[in-house]
Parts: sequence; structure tokens; C-alpha cells
Amino acid sequence: PTDLVNPVAVSAGDFHTCVLDDNGVHCWGSNDDGQSDVPTDLVNPVAVAAGFHHTCALDDNGVQCWGKNDNGQTEVPTNLVNPVAVSAGWHYACAIDDNGVRCWGYNHFGATDVPTNLVNPVAVSAGNGHTCAIDDNGLHCWGENNYGETNVPTDLVNPVAVSAGLQHTCALDDNGVQCWGSNSYELIDVPTDLVNPVAVSAGS
Repeated sequence: PTDLVNPVAVSAGDFHTCVLDDNGVHCWGSNDDGQSDVPTDLVNPVAVAAGFHHTCALDDNGVQCWGKNDNGQTEVPTNLVNPVAVSAGWHYACAIDDNGVRCWGYNHFGATDVPTNLVNPVAVSAGNGHTCAIDDNGLHCWGENNYGETNVPTDLVNPVAVSAGLQHTCALDDNGVQCWGSNSYELIDVPTDLVNPVAVSAGS
């Protein structure tokens, strides 16, 4: 779109992309399941997450999801309390609220089975069949682990961001970006010349 005004966030799904700017949430691309039809009742959205064929946003009223709902991925739990983050994965979604990490939708390989020992989680990322979260004790991943995508490296130092991809995971810590899991197409071979990275995103 050429009419975006001061965009501050972007999220790419399977075949659609969404952006948050001064005028709210905008989505484009595939819309066969309504994943790009942004609800008109969003109020001051602060985050957007594009999933497989669904999209979620966080606004003044909490979390709202739309698009494909074959596994309940757009049926946001009604008992979320003050959600502060949202992530859309493959047929499921997760959020962080006052009670911790909450996930709903398809429980592919246990991706929605949130560990009970998370302490003050501050970030969550829903992938294909695995999910990751950062809490006071560092980074935790659960769900599908066919390629070691949930085997969090022990040498991470103060991780501040994480992104769960298809069958790999990337994180940002004091030492830069580190990725693990499937290395098809060398997607976990992080370039050695990165200088002070501030964000990371894992795709397919």
C-alpha cells in the first residue's frame, strides 16, 4: 500500500502481510479465508500478528482474531486479563496476559501446551508446531522437535526476542542472533557480520 502513515510494526503470514501504522491495521495479499479483512471495530491497536490463514491484533479491548477458524484459532479465550502480546502461528495463536502465556486453536505436536513453570513471561512466538516464550529464567520452547527446534541453546545470554519458524527458531540476545533447528537452505547459518541486531524473524 502506498498510503501507509508512519508504520511501526509488520507481520508476514502464509500468503498475507499486515502492518500497523498511524491509521490502524492494514492487511493485503491472500484473503481466501478473510485473513486480510481487518475488523472495523479495532480500537487503538498496538500489535498485529499474521498467522497461517488467520490474523490477530491487540487493541484497547484485548485480543481479536479473524480469518480461517477450522481449529478455533480465531476463538480468543474470553477470560484473558489485560493481554499485552499476541502471536499467530499455524492454525493456533498465543497471547500473554496477567496470568501468563495462553494458547488456543490446533494443538499440533503440543504447541498449545504451555509449560506451567513460566515466570513472568514477556514475549511469545507461535510457529508451525512449536512455541517459544521468554520469561525471567530465559527462553523456553515446546511442541514439535523433529529438527531440534525446541532445543534452546544453553549459551544464550539475556535473550530479549524470539521467533519460532516452520522447523527452526531464532533468538536475539546479548551476543546477537542465534538460530537452531532445521538447516535446510542454510536458514540457521546466521551471518557473522551482523552489527548490533535489534530484531529477528523466522519464516518458512
